[in-house]
Amino acid sequence: MTLKQLRYLVAIAEAGSFSNAARRAFIAQPALSRQIGLLESELEMQLLARQHDGIELTDAGRQLYEVARSVIQKLDSVKDELKSSRGNPMGHVAISIPATASSLLLPTIITQAQAKFPGIKLTIWDGLSREGGQAIELGKVDFGVVPNAEELEHVIAEPVFTEDLYWVGTPGQEADQSSITLAEAAATRLVMPPRALHLRRRIEQAAMETGVTLDSSYEQQSAPGISSLVRAGLAATISNWPPLTELLEPISARLIVEPRITRTISLAYSQHKPLSFAATCMRDLVRGVLVEAVVDDRWKGSLIERAPEETLSAVDH
Repeated sequence: MTLKQLRYLVAIAEAGSFSNAARRAFIAQPALSRQIGLLESELEMQLLARQHDGIELTDAGRQLYEVARSVIQKLDSVKDELKSSRGNPMGHVAISIPATASSLLLPTIITQAQAKFPGIKLTIWDGLSREGGQAIELGKVDFGVVPNAEELEHVIAEPVFTEDLYWVGTPGQEADQSSITLAEAAATRLVMPPRALHLRRRIEQAAMETGVTLDSSYEQQSAPGISSLVRAGLAATISNWPPLTELLEPISARLIVEPRITRTISLAYSQHKPLSFAATCMRDLVRGVLVEAVVDDRWKGSLIERAPEETLSAVDH
């Protein structure tokens, strides 16, 4: 069994066919088939089943694919680490960020990463907080920005700031920027995200603790869907600061008090996937982007003071 054969197996599994894998790996298809045949002969088991529309991994093939992918990722990571220097980190780094904060974070992260770390190949997933959390737990990304780190398993979380939640609606002749109690907000007709999302669960938890009943008349998964109903005057919503400010103009965003509803925004990564040097550099960069957004009032919240050892670690990088 050779590393080359394992790479070919991974390529075939991910490409879905021998022909597609051969093109991607720049190898003749007969040679690719021969290498897989040798691997199957050595292991004395079938790894791939040919279908009319491609290939399918057998149970043994699927098990070996998972092992091979992990081994290749670790070896490639080691090579990147060896090539890296303290001033020039290299390698691939994958990050997850909440879709609702994508327009706020994405351009800044990419711009700063290109300027500071040209040797890093960056992939950023922007999706629902639930999807981002799962990607972190499974090690599909190196780290992520999440509001629900306390719900994740086997992750290391570094809290950055607490954010406030706001009642958001279309204003009358003059935008009302005063605070609003949760009871007052709950009495309005609301459009809410699904219960599967952390934001909805946090709001309902606060309502239950306060003995307030929410008037959740509508449910929409996307920020554009929610904003369309608010813009039309059909409902208000409860949200954190970033997602709706660009979609609703003008808006009336009123801080919810009695009780104040907050969430902790953290940087988190899997306990089973330690950060590489490149990922550590990007983690510190993203932390800086988050801190700047809070200081500049583009993301309403309160910074959490870092422990002295954390601060020293960041300075070292």
